[in-house]
Amino acid sequence: MPEKKANRREATLTRWSSSQYAKRYFDDEYEFIAAGLRQSVGPTVLQVGQRLHKSVVDDFDLPFVVKTNESADHSSDIVVDPAFLPFSPDVFSTVILPHVLERHELPHQVLREAHRVLMSEGHIVLTGFNPVSLMGLQRWLRPSAVCAGRYYSVRRVIDWLQLLGFDVVGSSMFHYAPLSSSDKIKNTFQFLESVGDRWLPMTGGGYMISAKKRDAGGSLVGRARFKAKKPKLVASATAKTQLKTINDLK
Repeated sequence: MPEKKANRREATLTRWSSSQYAKRYFDDEYEFIAAGLRQSVGPTVLQVGQRLHKSVVDDFDLPFVVKTNESADHSSDIVVDPAFLPFSPDVFSTVILPHVLERHELPHQVLREAHRVLMSEGHIVLTGFNPVSLMGLQRWLRPSAVCAGRYYSVRRVIDWLQLLGFDVVGSSMFHYAPLSSSDKIKNTFQFLESVGDRWLPMTGGGYMISAKKRDAGGSLVGRARFKAKKPKLVASATAKTQLKTINDLK
């Protein structure tokens, strides 16, 4: 029974992802997640899940990217549970979580695993749907228009990140209008996109958060001071060496 339920949920998500509603949403999301990646992406990247504009990661032409999913998919390298990643600690310089939290039963554990596999001062870039928004309201009024799942507010997700040892680098909200397949309705609500940031703060339908894993090093208070040496991110030139190491983990 649980397996059948999971299959039905995945089928519903797949249908939505190929709909006109999803296309319009991901077109708007693209520029925000691309901005998050530009300031945080490193040579070794882990993408968890496939709810993402298909070209956003490929457009960066990164030296080494591992793409994972919870079910078999032709664009995925490994099938994994996001809450239990099969990688050693401190392996990746960047972890991308595109709309993973709202469809997983253990969202806090998903973030904990992302923190574990990140290098010190590595970055996490995640996206999600905001419950306090017109898109959040559509879950009850027009479920077929939005992605199914449990939505978490930006403030709650940031609290989780900070408790786990992340420093939030930046966040953005977007898509203040409801999702629609009709151009007429879209144009009617277009004004919300221009006034949303100023007049409707924290009510965007989608959000992007970029955060950095805190350096575990520190210093002692007193006459003698000791400071741990900060590990550096692997340079692009040595990405092939890192590739061999990570392939052994698959």
